[in-house]
Amino acid sequence: MRKRGFTLIELLIVIAIIGIVSAIAIPNLLTAIQKSKQKATMGDMKAVGTAVESYITDNYLAPSALSAAGFGGASIRSFHIKKFPEEDAWGNIWTYIRNGTIRDVYSIGSPGRDGVFDGFDQEGSYILNALQDFEKDIIFSTGVFVYGPKVK
Repeated sequence: MRKRGFTLIELLIVIAIIGIVSAIAIPNLLTAIQKSKQKATMGDMKAVGTAVESYITDNYLAPSALSAAGFGGASIRSFHIKKFPEEDAWGNIWTYIRNGTIRDVYSIGSPGRDGVFDGFDQEGSYILNALQDFEKDIIFSTGVFVYGPKVK
């Protein structure tokens, strides 16, 4: 008996099937990666917010800066939070402000995937429909998310 290889038609069908599966799987994979970065960023923002709340409890005011160099010196990073995340999951430095007139009001911002922060005046939530939606900012202010993705 003679062994026979694949015909050209059979190979084209296999390649078409692989192409269709790839066209479906790759966008879903990219979305899942960005969603995991967004969730990690939001978790880190909650952790930093909890550290700021602890700092407020001890000092009766929010810290004036939130960065590796600022944020009350090394003692707050070791005392109020064990591992201080200096960046969001996309590698962007946090944006932080303390309200000058109200001592315990603060806001932490992440610029999202694009690295451009549009300011702390944003409010509400948005629905993730496309990869471009991961470029939107996330803002955590005084214990709650005031701007970010809609969570089901």
